[in-house]
Amino acid sequence: MSAKGPRPLDPNTGNVSVPSFLKVKKLNEVVSYYMNDKVTHSLYKAISAASSFKNVKKRQLFEPHHKVPEVADLSPKEMDMHLKRLLEDGTVSQLAYLISQDVERPPEGLPCYAAIPETEALDLSRIYLELLDLSVSSLLVYLDRKPELNKALVWENMENDWDGGGVRKEAPFPQLFLYLRQAFQNEHFRITPNPEFVKDFLFELEDDLHKKGRVIDVPGYGLFGLKSPKEAVQILEYIDDFIETKGSKQLRYALFEEFQKIAMEEKFYYSNPSHPETTKFKIARAEAFATALPSGNPNPGSPGMLSVVLIRSLSEIAEKELQRQSSERDRNRFHDIKRNLLSESGSWEKKVLLVPDKEFKQFPEELKRMLIDDLEIGYSTWETKTSTIHSFFHKEANSVRQIILSLGAAMGVETWKILCIRQLVESNEPQIKSVFKEPDLVRAYGKVLRKGYMDYFPWYYSILDLLGIGRIFQDIFFAQAKEKIRIQQNQLKTKNHENSRKEEQAKVQEKIKEEERIRSAEQRSKISTAMDGYYFKMKVPPTAAEIQSSVPEFSPEQYYEILEREKFVFLTWEKGKERFDQILCYPGGDSFRNKARELHKILSEKLEFLQNKVRTTEEEDARFRITKVVKHVDEWFASNKSGEKSASPNNGAKKGKLEQEDPFESFRVEINKLRKTGTDA
Repeated sequence: MSAKGPRPLDPNTGNVSVPSFLKVKKLNEVVSYYMNDKVTHSLYKAISAASSFKNVKKRQLFEPHHKVPEVADLSPKEMDMHLKRLLEDGTVSQLAYLISQDVERPPEGLPCYAAIPETEALDLSRIYLELLDLSVSSLLVYLDRKPELNKALVWENMENDWDGGGVRKEAPFPQLFLYLRQAFQNEHFRITPNPEFVKDFLFELEDDLHKKGRVIDVPGYGLFGLKSPKEAVQILEYIDDFIETKGSKQLRYALFEEFQKIAMEEKFYYSNPSHPETTKFKIARAEAFATALPSGNPNPGSPGMLSVVLIRSLSEIAEKELQRQSSERDRNRFHDIKRNLLSESGSWEKKVLLVPDKEFKQFPEELKRMLIDDLEIGYSTWETKTSTIHSFFHKEANSVRQIILSLGAAMGVETWKILCIRQLVESNEPQIKSVFKEPDLVRAYGKVLRKGYMDYFPWYYSILDLLGIGRIFQDIFFAQAKEKIRIQQNQLKTKNHENSRKEEQAKVQEKIKEEERIRSAEQRSKISTAMDGYYFKMKVPPTAAEIQSSVPEFSPEQYYEILEREKFVFLTWEKGKERFDQILCYPGGDSFRNKARELHKILSEKLEFLQNKVRTTEEEDARFRITKVVKHVDEWFASNKSGEKSASPNNGAKKGKLEQEDPFESFRVEINKLRKTGTDA
């Protein structure tokens, strides 16, 4: 919401043209009757003497409350009269700047005046730019000192907007927005500022603050100040909580199905721990919320729309920040792993990372890439009877030396772990070969290998060793053991890859099923939303054909297939014998309870209105339809008493237990757990 477009170009020079409010005449360029007045002339000289860009930051440009040398104190009325004379002559220009008089309040505008001294530049551009710089600095100081928005304050403003408190007010949400235009409408501006100056000054202010990343435009509301992108993420959480609360309570009848569908998508997304946090589900809830607002007008400025427009405006910044945080978590986790592999502890267990394949697949892709591609980290895989193991160690010579010595001295180490580390060493041998120039270490490594190969030696090797002739056959047994290990690894690799493939196939099938459930929920929600427009806004029960025309994305066959599958209810009436002409009502599941209550209330009021007036043919048709639906709702409540203490739709104000367990709330609990797991990983 920029105050103006780009500056126009001077047709003669091709450069950006100087605005008229920065062009003033020198005294020798005018013939002025007013200059014969000693006070007016003295005022001009005072303004001219103070007109220097060096005086801006010292706040020494001439202001209406300043004294005029050689002149007695002027009243405000007298000062304004003489200033207007100079403005009329074009020898001075009224400018302004923003300054904080109170650190807890936004900067306010103050007028100042400037002329061109005989020895100075051709216009007031330098002074203007300094005034802008001073004003931007004042705004930044205010934004830095302003306390961060907390949940209570955000909700207070959202509630005010929900109740219609922001409608027709000039600056309804001062705790949230900067209203810069209002800064030039205070008591200091006894002379109305030049509209062109205000427009240009606001444009430059907003542009500078935008470039510094300190404000965003919120269409229909104003400039929203931000301390940092992190604040955008937090504010989005507050607003999303507000939307969820309103949507699952006051607008539950209209949003239950859509919110449940979004919750299904969100749960499915976060069930993969490698997925980073995202704002897309908050945006989806906000857009659904907008369409369900009682005002029926989802435009900025309408009651309830502040939360929606804020999410739209903040989501891009918040999404980039979430991506940055996710990348930072991956990098930090990578550096922690790398640092641990180089730990001072000599224990091999702390210097070798062994990760089962199932766990490794849940690592974020960026983390996996960094671990495998880092030139200082050695990587290989090993097959066990149950899984492929991904193994890592640091290639630094002393670290490798400590691993070998620690492993040689350790007791009771599982054979597969020894062989896994052997594979890790041999896979990265070209980079660590300098370690094996030490005879002691070579002997220690041989001892480690002996531990790992013993399980693959013939059973009688221990007898030969006891007789003192085991060493004679050792090289043969080593070669046989290596061959056995190679064959076993190939067999296990085939088996583990097949098991992994089956697991992946099972996940794909589950994903397909879940996507189908989500698609069904989306189809049902689209039809229900179209019906909501008839029932809750037009207050007329629709026919199946009328709803079909509202959802052109479905073919006729698909449309009626969805109606059958989801158990939408068809009600016959005088003009609705054929299926497509019958009244379409919502499915009669337990989630229908809240919608039915609101439905009964709205349609009963409309029915009472129609019965007490002379009706047109169209109104008579509406009366027939409404009567049918109200009867259907009454019958539904009579046969579905288990959800609350009273089955009557007229007891909506009494708080009964809606459901034994709210499916939407259970989704939210699961999603929050999944999100926490993902960020803690």
